[in-house]
Amino acid sequence: MRSARWSGLPPPFRHALVGCTLLVGLAALSAAMVAPRPAQIATTIIAFVSEITAASACFRSARHAAADDRRWRVLIGMFAAGLAGGALLTAVTFLNGDTIRSATTSTLLGLIVFYGLALAGLLYLPADPVEGRSARGRDGGLDRWHVIVVLDSLLIVGSALLFEWGTSLAAIVRASAPDPAQLLAALVHQLTVLVLVTAVLLIAAFRRPRSPATLALLGGGLLGYALTNSIYVYRYAHGDYDLPAWSLLPLIVSLQLITLAALAPASAAVDRNTTAEPGPRAMWVHTALPYAVLAAAGLVPVGKLVAGGPLDPVEAYGAVSLLVLAFTRQMITLAENTRLLVEVREREKQLNYQAFHDPLTGLANRALFARRLRHEVDPGVEPRGDDTATGGQAAVSVLFVDLDQFKRVNDTFGHAIGDELLKITAGRLRAGTRANDLVARLGGDEFAVILDGSGPDDPVRVAQRLAATVQTPCQLAGQTFQPRASLGLVTLDPDTRPMTPDSLLHQADLAMYAAKRADTTKLVIYNGRLGVHPGRDPPQIHWTPN
Repeated sequence: MRSARWSGLPPPFRHALVGCTLLVGLAALSAAMVAPRPAQIATTIIAFVSEITAASACFRSARHAAADDRRWRVLIGMFAAGLAGGALLTAVTFLNGDTIRSATTSTLLGLIVFYGLALAGLLYLPADPVEGRSARGRDGGLDRWHVIVVLDSLLIVGSALLFEWGTSLAAIVRASAPDPAQLLAALVHQLTVLVLVTAVLLIAAFRRPRSPATLALLGGGLLGYALTNSIYVYRYAHGDYDLPAWSLLPLIVSLQLITLAALAPASAAVDRNTTAEPGPRAMWVHTALPYAVLAAAGLVPVGKLVAGGPLDPVEAYGAVSLLVLAFTRQMITLAENTRLLVEVREREKQLNYQAFHDPLTGLANRALFARRLRHEVDPGVEPRGDDTATGGQAAVSVLFVDLDQFKRVNDTFGHAIGDELLKITAGRLRAGTRANDLVARLGGDEFAVILDGSGPDDPVRVAQRLAATVQTPCQLAGQTFQPRASLGLVTLDPDTRPMTPDSLLHQADLAMYAAKRADTTKLVIYNGRLGVHPGRDPPQIHWTPN
């Protein structure tokens, strides 16, 4: 089984795994078996080689990666190349017989720029939002979610450092009195590294990476690098700037993980259709986490103020800065929630429209027709569901329209031509009715129109105009086509109520079938003598040559 898994890995990844193992083993042997000074130089050189290897793996894999997978590799490669520059300076310093103290401040401040590149690379790592929202803007750039990740990382790490300063680090600094510039550089250095690691954890917890192996390797590498730099900060706080050789081992291991992340096989992509999305509790944790950490860190300065003690500048400026970050984060969250609320309302409107309209013709469907007809028959039952309410006091008429040769059109010329005939018919019915009327497609080739009797136009005359309009020749399949339709009309006067909507529609249907039996293209008005009789054979399709 292990042999099969090993052989299934791409050759570059297998070779890199062997090479990374050898580099780590060589660094461990150097730290354990060589004298301290030579071991320090040897491990620094191995770290430099590891950083060059990681940068080369990122740049080389970027050449063959897809467009959305290329950008993060370039950015992480630039990050590794920047680290290589710092390691080279350190190695040269050691070879010249100097200590690292002379280059500490400039080296750490220079590396902060490259950590920014690494953070941008993490944000560009292909991942999908677990809540179903768009991960990127239309141009493929960063969106609000990524800004929130950065702010959350700053809040969490800044709060942790403020708590660490108030509980232990400030006392260590006052006792050892290190160089202020070098200590500040070390603190800023640790802040940027921990922000990077926090961003990895947030992305891993609240995103669905398309390649979990890549994120795990890259995140593990950055996490190891952060742990190494956390050691540096405490040693600088004690005034100790020369690092032992063993302290570089975690850094070397982390660089090997970054190398493997760049060469990880793409076949490890996660199935986004089967990945379970976190529930509301997980999303609530994501929202509340930075504020909870900020509140816990704020207990230290608040406790000092309550006890009557003064705050040092780091605590004062740090607390104000974190409050500004929290306010900015909250404003962005409110803006995002407002945008989502607008999207939800627009989606509700679309769903409401789709629920009550025919997708092919855009006319009202059977559900909206039945809703409107119930109101016309009994205005007190429910609202009409449109913007043309008249109070339901006037006589209402129902026109039933059935295209006679629609099935033969479908069978002869295909459903696309049949759909075109339905659209033409729907457009003619809509154009020939008034604002207070309602045109609906009940299904198939059946249409119905609710004619409002409150206007000056007689519903019978309106129905007769519609009968002539629907059967006007039209262009269909490149030829002039003569549509035929059977139309039945029923009118309900206020004096004849009560009447059910189903019975009223049934009467219009009876009138339509009477027209079909008579094979007439004229309108048939319902009367009590109409009944249901077997229909005649459907008429032939009538085409008029161009």
